Amino acid sequence: MSARDVTAAAPSPLPRADRATAPESGARSVAYRRIRDDIVEGSLPPGRWVREGPLADQLGVSRTPVREALNALAAEGLVEIVRHRGARVCSWTVRDVDEVYRLRAMLEGEGARLAVTRADTAALRALRDQDRRFERAATELSGLRAAGHGGSEAADAALSDAVEANGALHRGVLEAADSPRLLALLSSLSSSPRVRQAFHHYTDADLARSISGHHDIVLGIERGDEALAESAMRSHILGARHAAARSASDADL
Repeated sequence: MSARDVTAAAPSPLPRADRATAPESGARSVAYRRIRDDIVEGSLPPGRWVREGPLADQLGVSRTPVREALNALAAEGLVEIVRHRGARVCSWTVRDVDEVYRLRAMLEGEGARLAVTRADTAALRALRDQDRRFERAATELSGLRAAGHGGSEAADAALSDAVEANGALHRGVLEAADSPRLLALLSSLSSSPRVRQAFHHYTDADLARSISGHHDIVLGIERGDEALAESAMRSHILGARHAAARSASDADL
């Protein structure tokens, strides 16, 4: 790997004050968040090599927390550790996407079913809020695209808001399900940066389908309809996997 690759791959340095005062105990979390964010945003694309030394220098920390952060990311399937070479951002195939989304559909479908009988008033209110927030953001994004402003800062902000609202709604359903085991099983699937990154490949039709899917999920939980909540969540995620597949690296399901 060339020096140019190292500098392009490494996150930007921390401000001088942070570098001087950040305790070593928090350095692993800093390194983990920054590397993970760069994978999500695409500045560390699939196949890119990352090295402990240059990353440590860029972040202003020692190599140990960077090594620990990379090991944690490897456990999530986001990077692979190659002996004597370092860490490389994993490439997802369409087969990987299909597997992850099918697993999510099964597990989150069960979460939606459980939420029907376990969600309290506050949880329902939060789900409605995130449902409306996603609809506003997705509608705004589609409107900006139609007006030829799909690459504008406003479109980026609308996309970010849609991603956050979508994540908050899915987390809200799982929290309402009140099943620690289910949360543990889903933690490495639904939090994957590849899941989030898929939103960058959503068409207007994909966004409209997600709006409708969220409405049905919330409706099922509100009305006490376990079958509707579960089937709506499963259909929503299975539909989303086609958009996610566009960001994968092969075409073999």
